[in-house]
Amino acid sequence: MDDAALYNAAVAEAEGRNRAAIAAISGGDPARARVELAALREAFGRLVERWGKTRLAAVKGEPDGVTIMVDLPMRVVTAQMMIDFGRPDIATSSLVAVCRLLVALHVPPDPVAAAGCERDLP
Repeated sequence: MDDAALYNAAVAEAEGRNRAAIAAISGGDPARARVELAALREAFGRLVERWGKTRLAAVKGEPDGVTIMVDLPMRVVTAQMMIDFGRPDIATSSLVAVCRLLVALHVPPDPVAAAGCERDLP
C-alpha cells in the first residue's frame, strides 16, 4: 500500500470510530460510546503522529490542518463530558462536528462523505 492509501485508511479508521461512537450514543449505550471515543482518540493520535507534519498541516481551506489537530481532540473530550453529564444530544452534536473535520482530511475531497455527516444521524 502506498503512502496515500495508508493515509486515507488512517482517516477512514478514525471516521469509523466516530460513527460507532455516534451509533452507541443513539443506542443508549454510554459504556460502548466511551470505548469508541477512546478508540477514536487513539486512531486520530496515530494519524497525527504519522502525518501531522506533512499531510494534515498542508490541508488547505477551512478548517486548516493545524486547526483540525487542535479542534478535533477538544470536540472528542466535549463528547465524553456530555456523555458523562447525561447529555447525549450535545455529545452527538460534537461528534457530527468531528465528522466534518475528518471529512476535510480526505485526499482527494469526498463530497459523499461530507453529506454523510448529517445523513447518518439516527
